[in-house]
Amino acid sequence: MDKEGKDLKKRKSILMDLWNDLITMWENNSQKVTRQYIIERLKNEYNKEKISPIKGASDPKDIFDKEMASLYVLGKYGMGLEVQYPDLFDSIFGQEIKMDQVNEILLSDNLDGAKDKILAIVGDINGNSIAKIMRLGLTKEYFGFIDQKTVVKLSESLRKAFPVQKNEVNKYMRFYAAFKISKAIDDGIVRNRITKEALKQALAIELNIDKKDMPRDKYIIKIATDVFNIPQKLLRHIFIYNQGKKSENKKDRN
Repeated sequence: MDKEGKDLKKRKSILMDLWNDLITMWENNSQKVTRQYIIERLKNEYNKEKISPIKGASDPKDIFDKEMASLYVLGKYGMGLEVQYPDLFDSIFGQEIKMDQVNEILLSDNLDGAKDKILAIVGDINGNSIAKIMRLGLTKEYFGFIDQKTVVKLSESLRKAFPVQKNEVNKYMRFYAAFKISKAIDDGIVRNRITKEALKQALAIELNIDKKDMPRDKYIIKIATDVFNIPQKLLRHIFIYNQGKKSENKKDRN
């Protein structure tokens, strides 16, 4: 999907402007640049521009702490700032750096000892850490620094290294599928029910998700509305749904 949607353009602009401000502050007085300060700035900028963090159907209290992954990914892979400001990254993005190290382990050709290496980095693996590991992969793919196949490999390696967390990985991949469909609507690739269903079937195969486990339309609509600000008129054209009907989709949460 080479076409860049409105959300991606706007999000990139906000994050790059924020990075420019942070670099100026860091060079003048680095002690003022703390993780909590940046989280508040990120929250304010998103709210001002009516941009939502990347998220599923729920609104966790630490969502902007998680959204720091977007600032990290764009700063490191898009702007090359980690090379220029390693102390800033070490000071602010300790969590994201750890998740990046885990991503590198999981994407290597040899997974021997992967479990022990990952546990040495993160300390414990649970639903929250699985989501953080996968979130970094999703964010990289969203900004165009890796492809979908790499995200799939990440999920498969996680299942192999931590089979007990298989359900958590599957839950995140269901969110990823809904996110991909929502983005395709924002990009102008999906414009009607036929193209939506075609993409949904293709993603089931590409992401190795059983068709019965693919995200339901109500969950996709939620993400398309909350994260991508897709107009309801367009969503009604793509999806057949009753806005007054209660959600049937309790399992689709992230």
